[in-house]
Amino acid sequence: MLAVTLLGFLLTGAVTLVGFSRLDDAYNASRLVRKEAAVAKSLGFALKKGVGDAVEAASLSWTVMPGDFADRIVEIEAVQGVPLAVYRLDGGLFVTSTASHPEESGFATEVEPDVLIALAQGAERLEVPLGGGDYLAYWYQLNEAQRPVALVALRYTARVLEASGKTDFLRSLGGVFALVFLAATGLSFLLSRSISNPLSRLGVMMERMDVAKDKGFEPLNYKSVGNDEIARLVEQYNRMAENVRKSAAALAKGERESAWREMAMQVAHEIKNPLTPMKLGIQQMERRALNPETEPGDLRARMVELSGLLQGQIDLLSRIADEFSTMARLPQGELMAISLREVLESVVLLNEAVECGPTLVMEGDTLVMGDRDQLLRLFGNLVLNAQQAIASGPGLVKIVVKSNFSVIEVVDSGPGMSLEVAHKVFEPQFTTRGSGSGLGLAIAKAIADRHSWGMACKTELGSGTTFSLSLKGLSTL
Repeated sequence: MLAVTLLGFLLTGAVTLVGFSRLDDAYNASRLVRKEAAVAKSLGFALKKGVGDAVEAASLSWTVMPGDFADRIVEIEAVQGVPLAVYRLDGGLFVTSTASHPEESGFATEVEPDVLIALAQGAERLEVPLGGGDYLAYWYQLNEAQRPVALVALRYTARVLEASGKTDFLRSLGGVFALVFLAATGLSFLLSRSISNPLSRLGVMMERMDVAKDKGFEPLNYKSVGNDEIARLVEQYNRMAENVRKSAAALAKGERESAWREMAMQVAHEIKNPLTPMKLGIQQMERRALNPETEPGDLRARMVELSGLLQGQIDLLSRIADEFSTMARLPQGELMAISLREVLESVVLLNEAVECGPTLVMEGDTLVMGDRDQLLRLFGNLVLNAQQAIASGPGLVKIVVKSNFSVIEVVDSGPGMSLEVAHKVFEPQFTTRGSGSGLGLAIAKAIADRHSWGMACKTELGSGTTFSLSLKGLSTL
């Protein structure tokens, strides 16, 4: 708006100046015509007074023309306000209205041949510019018979039409536009505030709105006078946000259902594996019990053997159920200061294997903020994974605590993993073994995240694997 106002002011000023210039030209042209007519009429009277009605070209001679003719020419300049000169028809100067030398007053002693030729060819009058806006106007003075008797030159200075009035007008115009510009500035400020304030409020309301919530969604409430553009914008935004909320809720529901379907399939698959040997063992026991030739002692021994098998499979089912339950909802126990050495020594005691350890490499002790049961599960899963990686081959599992207690490493000397496999070790249900749920390392990662510990895997084929934990919240004992 301000730019348009300023542009209008500039255009108006330019048009005004052009208009004044055209008025000046028109004024000067009409003024010159009036001056020429008046000078020609006065000169005619002066010629008649000097030589009578029989004025001819030969009359321009001081032997014919009385001396007071020069006084009449001076009077004409005094009355009309413009200097003039009278030339003979051959271009020679006869008399001027000024007492100074003719050339000092702007008149030549001889008229330029071009002027004489142009007038002789029929031009009624001819203007010759002198510079600075001045020019000479030439025309033939005619007698009553309309024959040329003299060549008249009128020196004319162009005037600016009411220069002071034009200045006053432009000054007034500038004042008016200054007031208009100030009014436009104030109006622009009010308009911008009226637009920016609702948009600012709209932005604040958008920040508070959460379309991800399935419940408690509050649309933007914008109050306006009438149905303005902001109100329509808010209405469209609320409609779009509601559609997004429904889509997000449907997507989240679909993802949950898909995750639970996959989890249910995995649970069913893991439970089916132990049930098969249990069913076969019971069927064999039933056939032996129904066979009359079976010895009681033999049957008793088989029952003991089957009991051990069933207990082992039941323990496996319990562990599978426990792992899936832990993965579905990690228990949120209370974090407290506990001894890191005590936790790791318990892990070594609970998971010790004759062939591969683990062994603990640690100097001193430190307190860590954590949940003891979850940390036992975390390090237990890492140790179990390392032992299973070594399997029946030679190898050793170590738990190494750095001297500043900032990093704990679970190292095995097994076959290692490829980089492709290492990138997936923390994904649920991912496993490289034929048995197991594939949740051990995923649970370990979830426990580490809950304690705000960093967890990483470093491995190389043929050189073993190292799982490292970066600890926080330490207090050295």
